[in-house]
Amino acid sequence: MELLIPILLIVAGFLLILVEVYIIPGFNVVGILGFLLIVFAVGYVYLESGMVGGTVALVGSILVGVFFFWALWRSGAWERFVLSVSLSSDRESAVREHEQRKHFLGRTGKAVTPLRPAGTAEIDGVRIEVTTGGEYIAAGSEVCVVAMKRRAHVVRLASE
Repeated sequence: MELLIPILLIVAGFLLILVEVYIIPGFNVVGILGFLLIVFAVGYVYLESGMVGGTVALVGSILVGVFFFWALWRSGAWERFVLSVSLSSDRESAVREHEQRKHFLGRTGKAVTPLRPAGTAEIDGVRIEVTTGGEYIAAGSEVCVVAMKRRAHVVRLASE
């Protein structure tokens, strides 16, 4: 009877952790409470049963915890905790984007919006972000792409 309370506390702790993983998303109080219940139960066994009983409870809890993490890994639930999309761009897409943007150099088109100094122009049937050297260009004016910046192309009036 003396060991029934810590065993039930350990089981309750692991159940709370499972509830945290599968039912309540995020890192909430339920998972922390489950972990604290397990730590309390192992400490309680150390106090009541001595070094041998406490070590058995600790090793058993660790083994059950490893099994749970393995089960999480196998079930795919672990992927909810890990960012699976890479936020950095790869070299090939950067080169491809640069080549597509370089295509507009020297081309002419029309300003779709007023360029004060930034706006949108249509070059070869494609709308792109453009900017001027600081001057105002009215919508509908003929523009020519003269340079590339990070996210915009630099344009001037085509008549210049």
